[in-house]
Amino acid sequence: MTGMTSWLLCHPPLLSAAVLRPLARALRARGDQVAVPDLRHTVETGPGWWSAYTAEAHGYCSAFDGAAPVDAVLGYSGAGVVLPQVAAAVGASRVVWVDAVVPAATGVTLPSVGLRTAVAALARDGRIAPWPTWWGPDAMADLVPDDALRAEITAEAPSLPLDLYDEPVPVPEVWPHDDVTFVHLSRAYDADAEEAGRRGWRVVGDGAGLHTDVATDPAAVLELLR
Repeated sequence: MTGMTSWLLCHPPLLSAAVLRPLARALRARGDQVAVPDLRHTVETGPGWWSAYTAEAHGYCSAFDGAAPVDAVLGYSGAGVVLPQVAAAVGASRVVWVDAVVPAATGVTLPSVGLRTAVAALARDGRIAPWPTWWGPDAMADLVPDDALRAEITAEAPSLPLDLYDEPVPVPEVWPHDDVTFVHLSRAYDADAEEAGRRGWRVVGDGAGLHTDVATDPAAVLELLR
């Protein structure tokens, strides 16, 4: 892509826009327009969360100067399951998964039994503990060494309803998949990168870094987006 690009950056349900703000700043520094909405209130209840998430993300497109159309939609981590819905809603010409869940090719996407069992073990009174607490302070310091950024990401991480992981997310029959990129940051997303490749998507990155590189090394991610 050349010239100014308008980007809509979508954070995963388990985190907030804080994890994507460093990348947003890097994109703006090169002259692009960026909307990075805080969508946490759309996942406060499980049923239909994907519909509320899509509608709210679409609403943020008015943040662009002159109501410019969205050129590219980017989803990180768990946002990948709803990315086709968002891309279709805003009419993006480019869709980017960054170390993100690749949804079902057709039909609906539902978390694996293993994941649903794991998050259930982290739930209290029907809500899942915030993601940064899963790993402990030492692990989070390794994942996000910068104290201020780590504090921001940790403070804004929501506690999700457990039934969110019981909600099947439909894949629209038509979405803009002519220009699709998967940015492979970490080994945790090896299987998703492989699936992206099987579908003929462009796959960039070697997966040798950390899942949180999107926040801690936005320059490197930006380079992969060229």
